[in-house]
Amino acid sequence: MTALLLTGGLYPAAHAMAPIALPPGTPVLREPAVVTTCGQSPGALMVKVMCDEVKVQCVQADLLKPEQLAGGNFKTLIVTMGTSLKGMGAAGVNVDSELKRTRAVLAEARRLKLTIVGIQLEGPSRRTDQTDEASIRTVAPESDLLIIRSDVNGDGYFTRVAAEKKIPLILIKEALDVKALLPVLFKKPAP
Repeated sequence: MTALLLTGGLYPAAHAMAPIALPPGTPVLREPAVVTTCGQSPGALMVKVMCDEVKVQCVQADLLKPEQLAGGNFKTLIVTMGTSLKGMGAAGVNVDSELKRTRAVLAEARRLKLTIVGIQLEGPSRRTDQTDEASIRTVAPESDLLIIRSDVNGDGYFTRVAAEKKIPLILIKEALDVKALLPVLFKKPAP
């Protein structure tokens, strides 16, 4: 397992950037994708907006159910990690029901042979308590690719999981780095 650290600022004013070298074993992602959240934080919306900006076909389904995966002909499942108590309250769910839903979605995605991408792009604000940790520990080990903000990997958890499970790990500096990664991961022309 090799981790790749993107240093942020991948989209300067002129949008010039160096080619991104991916860690060995990084899967090629295929469209259409579906993005959901494990914890009802706004991360899934952020991913959806970035997908739209770089023309990656992506549906956002914050309360995605397993049976929706097969019907959508999806090839890639993106799951953002980290919880929002406010978001869960607004959605009428709690951490236990969110974890149960996410586990079922991950199991169905595995059965359907979707590529699973675990993303933590909201930083330390989504790694502060036991609910955040439950979300992270549900999604990270089940992922085929991890994209993680480096400032939440201070304890090395994501590095350890990636090494133990042989999951390619891409460390990013800021959320917007995902926008630069998406065309590379989905083999799209640069914006």
